[in-house]
Amino acid sequence: MRIRPAVVIVENNKVMLMRYSYSGEDVYQFPGGNTEEIETLEQTLARELKEELTLPVSVGKLILSAQVINDKKKQATLHCLFEGTILNSVKPMINPEETSALEVVWIDRSQLGSLNLYPSVGIKLNELLNSKDSVSHYLGLIEQPWF
Repeated sequence: MRIRPAVVIVENNKVMLMRYSYSGEDVYQFPGGNTEEIETLEQTLARELKEELTLPVSVGKLILSAQVINDKKKQATLHCLFEGTILNSVKPMINPEETSALEVVWIDRSQLGSLNLYPSVGIKLNELLNSKDSVSHYLGLIEQPWF
């Protein structure tokens, strides 16, 4: 099973996402990436955000985790979403040598449930952000549309 940590960065009620295009569909993803062999989740996030977005971040608490299974690829991924904060007011910039993302977008939190989001946790995440619940949530296996 792969483990993919990502950060949820919220500023002015908007969430930072990366926009991709797959099969002509816009798909959005939280910034993050797959862990390397001897790396903590926090180290993965620091490295991935620096590589892909030239962005220094501070990683906070785990908000939620969920599993996705891609039957076609015979692959399972555990997604771990953490609170994140941009350090030093740096603006994110896509590094095309490190990611196929087309752009960084800021989406109103209320729209998370209506996006093609990977992982597909927008509704639950928005509920958790609204509740200010301090407990991390394991959502188990979630349904994930593929594009």
